[in-house]
Amino acid sequence: HHVESDGIKRTCYQSQFDFGFLPNGQVKVWLEGCGKYTYVTELSPTSMPDTDYNSITSKQYFQATEYVKKRAKKAHATLTPIPWDKVNKVYTSENYIVDQLH
Repeated sequence: HHVESDGIKRTCYQSQFDFGFLPNGQVKVWLEGCGKYTYVTELSPTSMPDTDYNSITSKQYFQATEYVKKRAKKAHATLTPIPWDKVNKVYTSENYIVDQLH
C-alpha cells in the first residue's frame, strides 16, 4: 500500500522498469512505482551489433578514438572521462524513496 498525496491509502505496485545507461556499457536496472525507486541490479551487454545506427563499425570508432588521443597528446591536452562520482548517483524528487533489493 502507498499513501497518495491526497492522504488516501491505495494499493500500488512497482511495475515500471527504469534503465540507467552507463558510459562503460553497463546498464543499471531499477523498479519504479508507489513513490519509490528500487535498485535491482547492474547488467552487462550480452551482444554488440556489427554497426551502429549510422553504419559505423567498432573498428572505425576505435580508429577515431586513437586519432583523438594522438591529437590531444600533441596539443598537451587531457581527455577527461565522465566522472563516476557524478554518473553513479540517483537523482530523484524528494518525494521518492530510494531502496535496494537485498
